[in-house]
Amino acid sequence: MIAQRVARSGVLGVMLLEVVLALAVTAVLCALALSAYETHRIRAQITSSVGAADAARRKVEQAFARDGEPPADRRVADISGGARDGQGEYVDSLDIVDGRIDLKFGSAAGAAISGHTLSLTPFETAAQQIVWVCGNRVPAPGLQPLGFANGSRRSLQVLTNIQPRYLPSNCR
Repeated sequence: MIAQRVARSGVLGVMLLEVVLALAVTAVLCALALSAYETHRIRAQITSSVGAADAARRKVEQAFARDGEPPADRRVADISGGARDGQGEYVDSLDIVDGRIDLKFGSAAGAAISGHTLSLTPFETAAQQIVWVCGNRVPAPGLQPLGFANGSRRSLQVLTNIQPRYLPSNCR
């Protein structure tokens, strides 16, 4: 009888250990999945916001073609359609600084990017074609800041402090 009790408690002990290990592994996998989902969600918010800034990019390009230099601000770029013009739902402010577009993420964005700024910087080729560089991406060889060719005011690239894992591949 004692032998039977010992055998049963040994089996129950092993089963309990297996259940605890299975729960621990499940908890770790759930934590990893949640982190991956959060990264994907924030990256999608950034991608959406960069896409919403297309109208502002076109306005900067038009102002450069018209004036021969990067627009100094929103007014010169003719972006005056209201405070939220071209911002998208996650961006609190869209500013133009010497042709560069600065997107400041607001409270509607994920906590990892709320309050952070992402810049879209125009560069020009030797043929004066405009190429936009997002975030921390390194400009391709031969590209010069917009305004370089004619010696006017130039756009300067500002790196973002958003963690690289949240940036879309075209902004890293």
